[in-house]
Amino acid sequence: MPQAKGTDTAVAVYEESTYATDPGAPNGTKVYIKSNGVKASQPLEDSETLTSARERSRPTRGNIDVAGALETEMSAENLGLLLKHTFGVVATTGSGPYRHAISVGDLPTGLVVENDYGANISGSGRFEKFNGCRIASAKFDFPVSGKCMASFDIKGAKSTFDSVALDATLTDNGHTAFSAFQATIEEGGATISTVTQAEMTIDNGLDDSNFVIGGGGVRRSLPEGFATVKGSLTALFEDASLLNKAINGTASSLKITVSRGDGLGSAGNESIEFFVQNLEYERTSAGIEGPAGIRVPLSFTGFISGGDGFKVVLKNALSSL
Repeated sequence: MPQAKGTDTAVAVYEESTYATDPGAPNGTKVYIKSNGVKASQPLEDSETLTSARERSRPTRGNIDVAGALETEMSAENLGLLLKHTFGVVATTGSGPYRHAISVGDLPTGLVVENDYGANISGSGRFEKFNGCRIASAKFDFPVSGKCMASFDIKGAKSTFDSVALDATLTDNGHTAFSAFQATIEEGGATISTVTQAEMTIDNGLDDSNFVIGGGGVRRSLPEGFATVKGSLTALFEDASLLNKAINGTASSLKITVSRGDGLGSAGNESIEFFVQNLEYERTSAGIEGPAGIRVPLSFTGFISGGDGFKVVLKNALSSL
């Protein structure tokens, strides 16, 4: 029989209204991915019973761990729902195109992540759904060339298999990925043109330990904790301004925008702005690694000040996320 292939697969996400429970009226959204590492594992736990022989008794099953990373190239049509479940709060304005201001707050209830393994797999193994998924952390990567990437580390409650999808007619918003050539960077409120690499991460501090007696090995909840913002950038060592900020503990900011056209949000003119409004660099030195040009690697931690923290502004033609 033909083997299942990644090129034949599709991934959908659904918003839950009750944690770890299928939505009553499933409305799935297709997610365009590079890879989906979300999996369910359930270890076997050995028995310590003495049986008058050296062989062990039959093992028992442990708790179910749903976890893994969903990696995608950044696009304004495809990233919104995942950003909503990474940060928590969305304020949408406009009447087409739309501006979605996304900021840190209580996370939504949860997601169902559904894999369609393709028509080469028949019966109850074709579709696998992971309920009670929440985004533990997300990383946004901006290289010097190639696609700008987003990776979402997901934790969940359980997985089940089926022969049919939750929603046979997924919403497909399309996908046009941003490249590094469509990115601009502002550091401390001024455009900077010496950065060769940058990344931002947000960790939601999910408590994944909530297994309970009688719960069948399924996580009962995944409450969020602090939202920790960190990141890094590497810049050509053309002056000491960034290095002095790191040495002196000077607060700064970092804004990275990917856009096409005018960036105002109409079809073909979308944009995403990632803005760490307050950060401090770790003290470091440039170092000398050899005869070639010197670069300055800097790591930073974001913090809130006067209500200003890490926010994302997404402009597209979609009325809601």
